[in-house]
Formats: sequence, structure tokens, C-alpha cells
Amino acid sequence: MAANMLLEAPVCLIKNTPGGKLEVNPDALEILSKITQPVVVVAIVGLYRTGKSYLMNKLAGLQKGFDLGYTVQSQTKGIWMWCKPHPTEKDHVLVLLDTEGLGDTEKGDTKNDVWIFSLALLLSSALVYNSIGTINQDAIDKLHLVKQIADLIKVKSKDNDDEEADFSRHFPIFIWAVRDFNLKLEIDGNLVTEDEYLENSLKLQQPEKSVKIQELNKSRNLLRMYFRTRKCFVFERPSDDISALQSMEKVQDQDLKSSFVTKSKEFCQYVFNNAGIKYLDGTRKVDGKCLGLMAKSYTETICSSNIACMENVVMSVSKIENKVAVEEASKYYEDKMKERATFPTDTMETFMDLSGQCEKEALQIFMKKSFKDEKQTFQIELVGIVQEKKSEFLKMNETASRNRCKELIETLSGDFEKALKEGLYTVPGGHQTFKEELKRIEEEYNKEPNKGIQGTQVLQEFLKSKEMIGATILQSDNALTEKEKEMEVERAMAEARERERKIKEEEESQNKEKIKDDKRTLEENFKQLLEKVERGQKLMQAQVECVIAEKNRERQMYENQGDRRNASMYQAQIDDLEVERKQYSGPAWYTPIMDSIKYVASTFLPKTIVLAGELANGVMTTFLNQKKEEMEKK
Repeated sequence: MAANMLLEAPVCLIKNTPGGKLEVNPDALEILSKITQPVVVVAIVGLYRTGKSYLMNKLAGLQKGFDLGYTVQSQTKGIWMWCKPHPTEKDHVLVLLDTEGLGDTEKGDTKNDVWIFSLALLLSSALVYNSIGTINQDAIDKLHLVKQIADLIKVKSKDNDDEEADFSRHFPIFIWAVRDFNLKLEIDGNLVTEDEYLENSLKLQQPEKSVKIQELNKSRNLLRMYFRTRKCFVFERPSDDISALQSMEKVQDQDLKSSFVTKSKEFCQYVFNNAGIKYLDGTRKVDGKCLGLMAKSYTETICSSNIACMENVVMSVSKIENKVAVEEASKYYEDKMKERATFPTDTMETFMDLSGQCEKEALQIFMKKSFKDEKQTFQIELVGIVQEKKSEFLKMNETASRNRCKELIETLSGDFEKALKEGLYTVPGGHQTFKEELKRIEEEYNKEPNKGIQGTQVLQEFLKSKEMIGATILQSDNALTEKEKEMEVERAMAEARERERKIKEEEESQNKEKIKDDKRTLEENFKQLLEKVERGQKLMQAQVECVIAEKNRERQMYENQGDRRNASMYQAQIDDLEVERKQYSGPAWYTPIMDSIKYVASTFLPKTIVLAGELANGVMTTFLNQKKEEMEKK
């Protein structure tokens, strides 16, 4: 979707139903489906009537958009979405999610709050928590929903003892916006930054001798564990004028406190610079369509009282996306072949070179759009479809060549065929004239360009079709002796054998080109798959290293506080992550790929199955040698 087609106003993404459930708005899904650029998703949550919508409007760069409301009644219902061109990142879309206020007394229970909070968490790449006053125990207690996350969200479908520790790898950055803050940023007489203020507020109370203290510490501990990147902004009251506060969407910046305006700009700039592209499963950049699929899947799962499993959503979305990737890639191959091919091609090699280039480009499209293609199921499907389409184009090429050659033969042999019908060769010396005419036709035929891959075949078929009539003319030619006739018969038989040899030679040559193309297909699939997986491995390795650094920071913090239990817990997590990090950099990851490529060969490229293992090993060796050279250059 082009930038000028993005939303001029927010639309409801997830709405409340009369039955107390949530459902995704089909109109919003339609809008998202047209956004092909990567999305940066910023969601805001917090108690109702705390000014969340104002901050989101500032991120949108407009005075009004999300409904602010000025009464004690919650204004925003469900989750509203506003898609805008990203102000600092080209070809990115900023998706702002304004959520229904938590703690709305009209709802009567917290179930809706838990759903809204969980969906905002799962869909965003930056989660803003908006609160009033200070970060004290009461403020942390109001963030009680954090304690319920583990009951609603899982990373993997299988049971995992370390599930909560794994959340930080998938959750967004966390920004705490403290509104109407009127205290000095000071701890023990020392000035501190906003971030230091937040971290100090999240320190655990020691020692944990009572159940009460343990419960007080639980939210703090979970916030640290779930959100490895934490940021804090404190905003003073925007104005002392009550009427101004009740009409913020009409008040200009110059009529607000300068410190509030400055802090709002700092907040927006931080979000623009640090809220990254939303990723699915750590490697797949999320676009609008993918975000819509995620929203629909998560909403339906959570509102069905089931646990929202990230892995299941990833697999569900990947199947849909991979199916589309196969369709788009195969269509690209077909369209480009129709666009670039001029049939008949001069040689089989020319056809295969053209097909190979189109296939390579189609595969690149598939690699770009597909993800989580377990066992390369969809890639194998693409190979099969392209092979079928290639066969169809090859038949079209052969037909075009055959038609062109037959037409040429008919043109060149017109007078010859007429003479045959009129019996002009059944006279003394007629056989010699017959041979000379055939020779003339053959020579003129061979001079003609653009005959295509059936050129030899059609000519030899024509010459073969004249063998019987030639033999009849020979026997009736009284100008020849019996000995001369016998010699002519032997010559004709030799020419027939030569024709068969040429046909066989041409067929073998074309079959070699087909096998060569099959090998190229196999090699290109293997090469591009290796490169894609390697990119994914590097990305995952970098993400793990980032998590390790953050876990180390938390471990060090607990050590400094003398909390050995939590320090040991984080060290155990770090040890597990170090093992995982080494796996991403080791050679084990490409073994399943080799097996998959061999399966491709056996299924769709039977002519190369004997060479599949050798070819796979050869490509792998070349690939690893290239990586070794790159490392040495560094």
C-alpha cells in the first residue's frame, strides 16, 4: 500500500461483542492486507482516563485522531489501529494501537483487561504502559496483569519449564510513561535519570521472609524477566488550566508547559528510533497482511479460553504465507517465461538458460516471502510446479519449432511435390533428378534460421518419408544398370542410417541439456536455501547474544543486591543460551537441508538422483569454502 493510501483516521481493529467477547474487524484486516511494507507496531495500555490516546496522536504527528474524551467514562473500546508512514524509516509503516482503558468499572471484571493487555503485548514491537503519578507499589500492583501472562501465553506448544524466561526473546520493548509526575528525580539525595528511577522502583524487597513480600516482588521480577529492554519517561502535568486539560486536542503546544512539550517530543523520538520492525518467530519481518493474520489468530485463541501459543500461530501463519509464496513465485516464473521467450528458441540450451534465469528469480521471490518452511515442504511444491510449467513451455517450444519447420519444408518442396504427383521423375534419368531436388531442399532448409529444437527431427522425417518413393523411382529408372541400382540402394540405406544417427545424436544432446538443467535447478535451490538459512542463523545468533547480554545485566544486578537465588537462576538461563548460540554457529544446521534437497531430486528430478548426494556435498563444500574466505578477509 502506498504511503498516500494509508489511513487518515484510526479504525477499530479488535472490537467488543455484545456477548462479552472480542473479534477482529474484517474492514481492518482488509486494510492491513494491502500493506506490503514491514510494520513497526506501537501499542499503549494503561488505566482508563489517563491520556493514552493523546500520546498516540503525538506519535501520529497530528493534534487529533484517536478520540481523547474528557469525561470519567472510558472512551476507547477494544483496540483501535492507525496506520501511518513511518516518519524516519523509509518503506516502513507505523501501526499505532490504542487500547481500551484497563480497570473500566463498566466491564465488571478483569477478563477483558487481560485479553486487551495480552493482545497488545503479542502484536506490538513496542509496548507503552501509561500511568498517573509515580512508580510506587500501588502503580506496580495495577500492572497485576503481568502475573497472568503465563496463564494465557506460551512460546512453544510443548511444555517448557523455562517458559517465562523465554518470553523476553519474543516480547516488545517496554516503555513506562508516567503522567502528571510532580516529584524530583532523586534517590537518597542523589539526582537520577528516568531509567534509573524505573530500575530502582523494580528492585526487589529484601529479604523475602514473608509471603506478602514475595507477592510484592513477583510483579517486579516478572517485569524484569519479560521485558529485557525497559525505558521510562516522566511527564509533568501539561497545564494548570483545567479547561485546557479538558480540550487537549484543541490546545496548541505553545499553550502547554514547555517541559511537557519537550518530553513529548523526546518520547516520540525514542519510539521512532528504538521501536523496531515487528518480527514473527525472530526471523520473519511482519507486514500488514501478516499482522492481520496474527491479530485474528491470537484473538480467536484467547477469547476461546485457550492458551495463545506463539509457536502455533507461527506455524498457522507460515502455512498461509508459504502457500501464497508458492503461488506468487510460480506465477512469476510463468509470466516471465511468457514475457521473455520467443518460440521457437534456436537450441535447447537457449531455452534452458532462459528457463533457468526465470526459475532463479522465482525462487528468490519464494525465499523472500516464505518462512518456517519445515522440511522444505513448500519449496519442494514450488519445484514440482515449476517443473510442470517448464514442461508445458518446452512442449510449446517444440510445437512452435515443428510448425515452423513443417511450413518451411512445405514451401521449399512445393515444386518437388508437384513433380512427384505428375510423375516427372519416373523417366529415364529421373532418379538422379529426384536426388538432386532432395539435396537442394535439404541445403536450402539448412540455410534458413530460427528453425528451433525440432529442426533436425523434421528434416529427417521428411527425408525418411521419401525413401519408399525414391526406391520406386530407382527401380523404374531404365537409364541405370542393375549394378548401379544396387549401389544406389546401399547408398540410400547408409543415408537412412545416418539420418537415424543424427536424430539419436540430437535427442541425446537435448537430454543432456535437460539433465544439466535439472542439476542447475537442484544446485540453485540448495544454494539459495543455504543462504537463507544462514541469514536466519546469523539473525538468531545475534538475537541470542543480545538476550545473553541483557540476562547478564540482570544477573549482575541481583548479585549486587546480594540476591544469590535470582542471580543463579539467571546464570542457568545464560548457560542454556550459550549452548543455543553455539548451535547457530556450528555445522549441524545444514544436515537436514541436504536431506531435503536429496528428496527434491528423487521426487521431481529423477535423472539426477544418482548425482544428488554428490551434488549436494559439492554445493555445501563450495558454500563453506566461500564462508571461510570471507572470514579470512575480515
